[in-house]
Amino acid sequence: MNTKLKRSYKIAPVLLCISLLFISGCWGKREVENLAPLIGIGFDLGEKPGTYLVTQQYARPKKGGSSGAEILQRTLGAEASSVREAFETVSKGAYRTPFMGSLKVIVIGEDFAKAGGFNDVLDFAQRFAEFRRSMYLVLARGRAEDILNLKLRSEHLSAIYINYIIEGGNELSTFPTVRLGHYLTVLGRQSTAPILPVVKSIKSGEGINYKAEKSGEAEELQIQGAGVLRGDRLVDFLNDDETKGYMWLENEVFNRFINTVDLEETTVKFSGQVLKSKTKYKLHTNNESKELHYQIKTSIAIDEIIGLNKQLSGTEWVKLAKEAEESFAKVIEKECEGAIKKQRELGQDFLGIGRHIEQRDPQYWKTIKDQWEEEIANFPVSLDVKVTVHHTGMSSSSATNSGGEGQD
Repeated sequence: MNTKLKRSYKIAPVLLCISLLFISGCWGKREVENLAPLIGIGFDLGEKPGTYLVTQQYARPKKGGSSGAEILQRTLGAEASSVREAFETVSKGAYRTPFMGSLKVIVIGEDFAKAGGFNDVLDFAQRFAEFRRSMYLVLARGRAEDILNLKLRSEHLSAIYINYIIEGGNELSTFPTVRLGHYLTVLGRQSTAPILPVVKSIKSGEGINYKAEKSGEAEELQIQGAGVLRGDRLVDFLNDDETKGYMWLENEVFNRFINTVDLEETTVKFSGQVLKSKTKYKLHTNNESKELHYQIKTSIAIDEIIGLNKQLSGTEWVKLAKEAEESFAKVIEKECEGAIKKQRELGQDFLGIGRHIEQRDPQYWKTIKDQWEEEIANFPVSLDVKVTVHHTGMSSSSATNSGGEGQD
């Protein structure tokens, strides 16, 4: 055999062994059963000036559970001057090593949000390697500590329950979905004010009736409305209709319930389901002034007709469907106008109108951006809402029998 070939056979195993030393592996691995998965975290103002109350909710497997989904609540809190300090304090008493990579939801308490400065705690969230920018942000009505410590009838952890509601948000399309990464992006824009969905605990009778284990105590959670921020300080809350208007204007409506029961000018009322919706906007120039024009096109299926007490002919039914389209359009316009009015009152551009202007006419935006908060109140905005009813369900008539047919 060639001498050079023999030498290469001897050197190859040596080089292979050396190369293994440079291959990354699981040198720093941590076994799952030795970790405490962090599911939710809440921030409130501490009792001492300059401190935070950091509430951490961990998932603890249920002993004897038939599946890994059966978990118990383990919620711990610590008051500290920094988030890292709070984690260190809780870690000293944790039953396992805390794992931050499983975090689903960050809850900002109302008192903390109104005081401002919670971006300091989010700074830790974006720097710490185990955290992900895909986690959700919500504002709490009340204290975040109370939300995370709430004992729900479903026996789910509060943080997991909030995550479930948000994940199903497209089916509702009534509140914004905000991830940490998106919030940080909006925060860096001069043209847009941040907005966060609001979570609150509800007692029986506060919109929902249920059998509570203890009278007068809340055992359910609800996400409804939103909070508008100036930087990282809560300015005001949007009600349900104003938040729905925001969703229309932001092209975030995918599949939601809508009804016309509050329209006084109509006798026949409709409820329906949005099948699809598209919102576009244009920047118009009128006599050297600018105007932002929204165009909303949506398709709706009628689910119910209320107040119709007679059978209709084919021609009458077509006319009624046209009335339904007009009624649904009025509801959408009302919700959008409510959001626009609220923006003018607050002087905070949570609708992102400035962002739209910047995209459509960058040169014009440069002339107004420094005075934009003053310009918001008077900047012209117009709406054009078009609704199409594509089908009316399985029946083209009311539930009223004609001429006594089918009656005993």
